[in-house]
Amino acid sequence: LSDSPGPSPIASYHRYHRFHNFFCTPIMRTMMISPWAILFLLLLVADALSLQPSIFSAYRAKLSSSSVALLVQQGSTNNRIQSNLRQISPTHPWRTSALSSAANNEEQTIELSYESLQEEIRRRESLQEEALLDDGSSSSSSKTEQQFWKWRNHDIFCEVRTPADTSSSDSKRKPKIILLHGFGASTTYWRETMKTLQSGGFEVHALDLLGQGRSSKPYCYARDGDGRLTKFPYKLYSKAPSITSIAEETSPISMGKNTNTNVHYSINLWANMIDDYARHCNMDEVILMGNSLGSLVALSAATGDFIQTPNNVDRENMFGYLAGNHLGERSRVKGVCLFNCAVGLNSMNVLKNPNFSAVQRNVLQWIFGILNNLIFDNELLLKFALNDVVTKDLLRDALKSLYTYNSEQVDEELVDSFYYPAKFGGDGAVEAIRQIYTNDAGLSPMELTAKYPEILDKKLPLHLIWGDSDVVTPINGDVGQFYCDRVANNRGGKGMTTIDVVSAGHVLFDDNPSDTNSALLRWINKRVL
Repeated sequence: LSDSPGPSPIASYHRYHRFHNFFCTPIMRTMMISPWAILFLLLLVADALSLQPSIFSAYRAKLSSSSVALLVQQGSTNNRIQSNLRQISPTHPWRTSALSSAANNEEQTIELSYESLQEEIRRRESLQEEALLDDGSSSSSSKTEQQFWKWRNHDIFCEVRTPADTSSSDSKRKPKIILLHGFGASTTYWRETMKTLQSGGFEVHALDLLGQGRSSKPYCYARDGDGRLTKFPYKLYSKAPSITSIAEETSPISMGKNTNTNVHYSINLWANMIDDYARHCNMDEVILMGNSLGSLVALSAATGDFIQTPNNVDRENMFGYLAGNHLGERSRVKGVCLFNCAVGLNSMNVLKNPNFSAVQRNVLQWIFGILNNLIFDNELLLKFALNDVVTKDLLRDALKSLYTYNSEQVDEELVDSFYYPAKFGGDGAVEAIRQIYTNDAGLSPMELTAKYPEILDKKLPLHLIWGDSDVVTPINGDVGQFYCDRVANNRGGKGMTTIDVVSAGHVLFDDNPSDTNSALLRWINKRVL
């Protein structure tokens, strides 16, 4: 070897090895790790909070064994049953009742297979809903009802709370309130807001938007000539489930059935859903309230921007149920309250910032394109992230970073409300995340204000409540500064837009409910009623 011309092969090998260790290995590791880091950083910053329970396999293994023996007895047996029940669902009504029975030393034995357990859960939930209806039949007590509303063949989860006395004139004249959550969230994190408004004599409707929370998560599966599936749903367990029973058969909480439907997610789609819901409930006067992405849905529904008009039809001749039109159909919206308003369906609307130079805009557009191609438009990567990366602990930490005022509010009920819908949503959950991050962002609040000045500047009471330490939609961001400037300088000319700032993070109404609800009720009483 020493007589061969050129560098020694051994020396070349060592040089290659040093080069590989110094350059290639870090790059390969970065390629393996950075997508996950970028993914979760962006999901957090862009209000995504994509979730997935890694402990499900262990939970499933315990339940799918020959049977689950739940022995509710005295002494040490009580401790054992309480421990077992905690593995079912931390906030499930059945677990709560069983724990109560254990605490009262009632002896009972329930022997259930996995399938029987799921059936028993559904039966208990049905009984609980009937009990809620019975309890709310009298006007002397408040009522809380959870149900699924059928919209375009999809199951939309709704929670409706009515006040204790609905017969009083004060209660009858108050508008109904519709709550619209942000991306990845659900009705659960409105819990403090719903209680306060219900106690104040308002009827409150909180909905899970299509594709999120406990509502249906559509996914279109191709079929061959014989009508058979050519693409099976994402397997959450060993056998291939039917399309319409994925969530129903596996989730510890009741969820809407996933439908074999092609859905294009947008702000206007959800605004159309809300408009149809108000029509379905025959609401006469409504206050719309939205958080983050839900704020855009509220603005679209209030202005009627979601109406898709054929080219040969004058848009003013058409109308939404809530927004009305200029031909005598009055608006049913009495006010809109926005909590930490987002810039659009996704962050790509930041490209519309007029202060950006052409170079800055092109660079940001290139970055968004790269991220979409590598991560958000990568279905396999998103599936892997939901199935194998995100855990309850990771989700809990992410939520606590958004609850800057009181992180103790991040309890099991809240974590579960994010955790289970994404985990058990199958391909539909992945598709919703993919589309929301890659579809057109829609009109920004600034564009909607410019498009509908008569509504948003002169007619409609519009209130902003902002958390001062929000890292997702900061008050010093584009949208926050836009509304602060309008309020400070009365840009609308009518003083219809107002703003309050409270000490809280992105989910201010659950993070600091006391200050947030005080500001909310103050605005309603002064500007709306």
